[in-house]
This record gives sequence, C-alpha cells and structure tokens, in this order.
Amino acid sequence: GGAGGGGGRGGAAAGGVGTANKYYQMMYAPDKRAPRGYIMSAAQPDFATTTKFVQALQKSGIQFMRATAPFTVASKQYPAGSWIVKTNQAFRAHVLDMFEPQDHPDDFKFPGAAPTPPYDNAGWTLAMQMGVQFDRILDGFTGPFEKVTTEVSPVIATTAAKGRAGYYVRPEVNDAMTVSNRLAKAGATAFRAPEGFQDGGVSWPAGTWFIPAGTAADRVVNEAAKNLGVTFAAANTKPASAQQVKPLRVALVDRYGGSMPTGWTRLVMEQFEVPYTLVYPQELDKGNLKSKYDVVVLTDGMISEPGAGGRGGGFGGSPDTMLTPAQYRNRLGRVSPETTVPQLKAFMDAGGRVITIGSSIALGKMIGLPIESHLMEGGRAVAREKYYIPGSLLEVKVDTTAMITTGMPARSIVMFDNSPVMKFGADAAAKGLRPLATFDNDAPLKSGWAWGQNYLKGGVAMAEAKVGQGQLFLFGPEILFRAQPHGTFKLLLNALNQGFDRPVRTGVM
Repeated sequence: GGAGGGGGRGGAAAGGVGTANKYYQMMYAPDKRAPRGYIMSAAQPDFATTTKFVQALQKSGIQFMRATAPFTVASKQYPAGSWIVKTNQAFRAHVLDMFEPQDHPDDFKFPGAAPTPPYDNAGWTLAMQMGVQFDRILDGFTGPFEKVTTEVSPVIATTAAKGRAGYYVRPEVNDAMTVSNRLAKAGATAFRAPEGFQDGGVSWPAGTWFIPAGTAADRVVNEAAKNLGVTFAAANTKPASAQQVKPLRVALVDRYGGSMPTGWTRLVMEQFEVPYTLVYPQELDKGNLKSKYDVVVLTDGMISEPGAGGRGGGFGGSPDTMLTPAQYRNRLGRVSPETTVPQLKAFMDAGGRVITIGSSIALGKMIGLPIESHLMEGGRAVAREKYYIPGSLLEVKVDTTAMITTGMPARSIVMFDNSPVMKFGADAAAKGLRPLATFDNDAPLKSGWAWGQNYLKGGVAMAEAKVGQGQLFLFGPEILFRAQPHGTFKLLLNALNQGFDRPVRTGVM
C-alpha cells in the first residue's frame, strides 16, 4: 500500500537495456519466487488451531499431506504429525491466497481522488488471521509424507500427561478456554499463573493454565485431549502463586433485527462453550447491572462517536414501536449516551468488566477517559484522500506483560477495517489507562491495502483501563471478524475467563 500524499506501487523506468536487466534479475531472484510448499510444524504451541486451519483448507478443495515420521527440510527439523501443503496442485491460486499476502493495487478514479473502495476486504490471508506458524519452502522437498484423502477431524487427538500435582496448558492454546468452561461445569477448577515459573527444569510462561488433579478434572482433561486436541503437560509441582479462573456471567449486547458483529461474537462464544445472555439496550438502561452480570460485551457498531476518524456505527433511530410485534418491543432502542453510558459507568464502578470492540471503544472517551482519535490532522479527521484502510491485515506491537494479552505474540496480526485508533492524553496513566497494542512503525501493512498507513505510527490500537472497581477493555481492530481471526480470539477469551483479581496461594487450592 502507498503512503498518503506519496506515490503508489511504482515500477521501473520504461525502455533500455537497464530495464531489461532489472526484469531479468527480478524473474530469477530466489527470494521473489513463489514457494514450492508450506510446512506447519506440529511443535507449535497451539497446534489444535493450526489443525482447524487445515480443515478449512480441505473444505475449499486444497490438497495436503501429513508427516508420518520426523523429517528435516532446509536444515530445520519437524516432528511427525506436521502438516504439509504443496503448491503444485489444481487449487494453487487459492493455496497462495491462504498463505501469502494480498497486494491490493492503489485504486483511484483520477489523480488526487479519494481511494475507490474494494467490494469487500482488501486482505484476508487466513494463515495470518488464525495465527498459524508456517515455513515457506522455496525449493522442492520430499519427506515421509502421507496424502490425506479422508475428512480431517477439527482436532488431532492427544493423550494427557498427568503429573503428581495435575496438568499444565500453555497460554497460547485457545481451546484452554473450552477446557476451563468444561471444568467449571463439572465442578472442578482451573488456575492461571500470573508469573513465569519452572517445573522440573522446564520453563513455563506467565498465563500458563494449571489444573489440579482430581476425579472430575481428570475426566474433563482426558476427554478434551481426545476431542479438542489440547496438549496437557504433566504438572509435578504447583505454581508458587496462581489466580483462580472464575465462571463469569456474560451479557452480550444486541439490537432489534440483529447486529452482524454480535452474531459473529455469539458464534465464537458458542465454539468455545462460553455461556452468555443476549441483552438489549432497554435492559442496560434499567441499571443494577452488577447484580446480574460480571461482563458486558459491546461489539462494533453498538456505540460510535461522530467525527472520530474511524468507522461510525451506533447511535441511531429505531423501528416504529407500533409496527413492531409486542413480544419484540423490549428489544427496541439503541445504546444511548444519555441513558445507557451512565449505567455502564456505574457497572464498572461497582466492579463490572466492559469489553468494547471497533467503534464501541468510543465509550472510553464518553466516561471521561483522556482519549482522542489518533487519526486527526489540523483538528479534523484525516482526509480520505490521504488515509484509507479497508479490511486489511496489519501488525501491532503487543504488551505481553498484561494478563489480558497472555498467549499473544509480541508482534501480532490484526484485522483492521478503517478501525478507530486512539491517542492518549498526558494524564492517561494517572487515569488508569494502559496501552495493550500500538502501531510502532509507519508501515504495518501485512496483507491488503493501506493508503496513508504512515498516519498510524504512534497510535494505540488496544488498551485497558481501571474504572472504579472494574475494568474497561478497548479493542479498536476487528478481533473477532467473521469468526475468522483465531490469532486474536485470546483477547476476548482472556477477558471472559480470567481471574484478574489477585493471586491465590497454591496452598489454598
């Protein structure tokens, strides 16, 4: 993508021997050629999610193989069970779509015009969205590979390793959330370590899940190893301190007629077996929310701030009451700055947790936090002729020391669709604001189109804030977009099933 006010994609000067040599060098540059294949190592921390990615490939007609024994390619060793996708197949173009960045052209009707919007997203590389770790292999390669001809299960069954104290699960594993919910349902408990620790010479990072052994826990763990593909490691000692994961009462906000982002959020919650209650603005306006819920989730479009420099969404009209069937009238209304926002603030003051996504992060400014739009120039939103980023994949720098970001890589890919970007005031830290993810360079584009992406540098993409006795999470990018970006699901999952309160000594487990 180009930079606002600068040239676009560019190219070599026309004519001459020099130009011919440049083309020749480009055509034969080894690092420019398309890969002969891709290898997804079975050693990556969240291999269960990688297998979900492979299942998606199979549904779209892509052929792939699985390693039947350990092997080495390009001096790197891979374990048995690793997935291999080669590009010499009928669906080669789609293979490249799933692994390689999309390079959308700079599209303008005439010089100086605003960018012409694409029909849908400009970048969607699924491997990037799902946080899949893979290697691009540029030369031909072989190995102990078996072509997969039967339908791949969403998971590859594993065997749980039980230690004297119980089990560990790494924080990178998304389906640890599912395990936690199943444990709660069975009357067992999960804990998370707030700090890194060692067990038998093995280092475990902060955020590691610890599951004490017990009849109910053993049953849940063994079933999850088989039907979720989660890897459980033996825990021979208990972490020095741990935070109990508590079942939370979740309210997911919707509107009459249904919100698409809320619908996708419902799907994600159901996939990870998160219990939730669908609520509507009228119920929020009644107040006393803390007596019924621990968490309120507001998806993109539920709240918006006009002129914020991002995508608008939420305060708007509602269908005519008299034309709405009586049984659905309690679903009418919109989240209102006059009646709803004060109730959300009171909910957080009382210890509640609010999660906002996309345009709904405007709630932060509405409750008085020192937040402005980063995408401003001369006191106004940056002109579209200078800045425009339709659905594309961007890289952010993540503060991995926060509990909410445990399991996330320090450099993560997010789905960004003209999403809001924050700028903190000088007193942000004093007001309890903490950035979780930032744009730390002027070229964060990884797949798609980002005209004027340099405007993002220094902006805050995600943040958390202490509000009264509670918390507010602000996720500008589309962390749940169409239930595809498994790589950022952890942000929601951590917030929905996390003991944020205080460490609990293992002696009281």
